[in-house]
Amino acid sequence: MPIDTKRIIANALEEMLRNKSIDKITVSSLIEACGISRQTFYYHFRDLMDVLEWLAQQDAQKLAERSMQAETTHEALHAFLSYAVENHALLRRLLESQRRAQIETILADLVTAYLWEVARHRQIALPEDSAEVEAAIRFSVYGLVGILLTYGGKKDLDQERLIQWMETLLTAIFQSMEKKNGA
Repeated sequence: MPIDTKRIIANALEEMLRNKSIDKITVSSLIEACGISRQTFYYHFRDLMDVLEWLAQQDAQKLAERSMQAETTHEALHAFLSYAVENHALLRRLLESQRRAQIETILADLVTAYLWEVARHRQIALPEDSAEVEAAIRFSVYGLVGILLTYGGKKDLDQERLIQWMETLLTAIFQSMEKKNGA
């Protein structure tokens, strides 16, 4: 039951975010939309940002699973880009809020976890220096997020071309790390 209640709360927040800024949403309005008590809400979540983070983690997990089923990096990036394009307006709305710094952190952490999974799944031999790997992954994350935010909402978006850019970026970074590792 708890996962179902969490899902109900998260879905209600997601629906509310499609129509208004997170700055205009309150716990009271969310629990009213869900038909639950304040106590039930706080049993499952600390605050609205906790709900948003949980929702993002659930989406990232589904996206990672879809990407891992892909046979090529290109197909995995296509799943990633499709998700980003479908949710571009929501991401923009979130990033235009007063909570931008928190939202950027959540987004960067999720894309970082996604890239780690891709690297593990593709059995990329990474250097043992975890600080160097973390820096390279973070560099890739901010590059990918920047590309998605810049181009993801364009009506004339050439998804194939954008996927090729992202694939080239990630391949170069991972190959550079593999060479450094002697793989």
